[in-house]
This record gives sequence, structure tokens and C-alpha cells, in this order.
Amino acid sequence: MRINKKILKDLSDYIKNTYKIDASDASSLIELQQYIDTKLLSKYFSATEDDGTYWKNQLAWNTRRTGQELLEKLYKLDPSSILDVGCGDNEWKQYFGDKLLGIDPYNKNADTLIGIMDLTHGYGTWDVIMCLGSINFGDELTIKLQTERAVKLCKPGGKLFFRLNPGITHDTEHAQWIDFFPWSEELIYNYAKEFGCEVNEISWDQTDQRIVRWGNRLYSEWTKL
Repeated sequence: MRINKKILKDLSDYIKNTYKIDASDASSLIELQQYIDTKLLSKYFSATEDDGTYWKNQLAWNTRRTGQELLEKLYKLDPSSILDVGCGDNEWKQYFGDKLLGIDPYNKNADTLIGIMDLTHGYGTWDVIMCLGSINFGDELTIKLQTERAVKLCKPGGKLFFRLNPGITHDTEHAQWIDFFPWSEELIYNYAKEFGCEVNEISWDQTDQRIVRWGNRLYSEWTKL
């Protein structure tokens, strides 16, 4: 969408003064929107703060489906290749070594600083795809495209594991401007069917509700047909 350059500058100035984000390099309204989203997520997940104030997963490892239970399930599956999408600090690397590739566009601890939509090779080659809290940000089109890309990267008969936010905003400083997508069981089934997968399981991720800080997340396991 074309927009008057003076208006675009006024919008950029307002965003800078209000949200402390310098988007003056944007040359269009769409680019401005993309720039804002990228900057917000980068600030939230970048792992560049010396005091460690960037977002980290705080759900208890032993009481969530995507913790110890998933680790044991993966050991039994014994996959030869695992793609960890939005790996954050790349903590799963310690368990699977070179079998696992952790990608993340913001966190320097990733094996490769890249987002899932920029990963354009390796379609149909990964035994396991993990999207544990990574396909949660943006509008429905963004979420749908990222989910489709994850399925494309998985080999037929391979497994996909998801931790999905039902639309809960974190209670931290930078989270207030982030667009958290409201996942639902219906959407999970619809996307799996559309992209050629069978849903093996949907449940709540955290099994001990007493220790959930931001509200529970949905856990889902798919098999690519």
C-alpha cells in the first residue's frame, strides 16, 4: 500500500516517541508494520542483555508436556534429525548434539540466526520438527504460513511437536505491544488437516496448574501423512 511520505514520516516519529522504536528507514506502510513487529520481537527475544532480562521459558521442566516428558518421547523415537524452530537459548542441543539444529532469528545462542520463513531448503527431510512457543506471534496469515512451512520441512511419517499460546499476553515490559495469536483446538485440527497431518494429541502443556505464571499453553503432536 502506497502512503504519502510525509504521513509515513509522521507515523514513524509518533512510533519512535511513543514506543521507543526507530522505524525511520521504512519506505512503505507494509514495511513499517514489518519493521515494528521485527523490532519488538527482537527486543523481547534477542538474548543480548548483559543482565539476562530477555524472555526465557519459566515453565517447570518436570511438570509440562514439552519438558521431561517430551525428552523421553524423543529418546524413544530416536530421530536422526531434529529442527528446533525458535530455539531460544538452544537448550535442547545438550540432549541431541549434532542431530539437532536450533534456529532463531533473534537469539545468538541458536545454531543459525534465521526464522522459519527464511529456511527455504531441506523440505521433507526432518524427522522431528519442534515449535515450542515459536509460532505464536502475528496475525492469522503469518501463523498459517509459518505452520505450513514447518509441515513442509518435516518428512512424511515424521513428527511435529507444538506449544501454542491461546492468546495470553505475558506480563513483562516489552510484551504489551506484541501480537499474541489466539490458538484454539479447532484451529489446530483445521491446520493439521489442511497441511496433510494427523493430530495425535491435544492437551494442556502444564500439568500442574498451581505453578503456571502466564496461564497454560496448548500442547499438540502431529504426524505428517
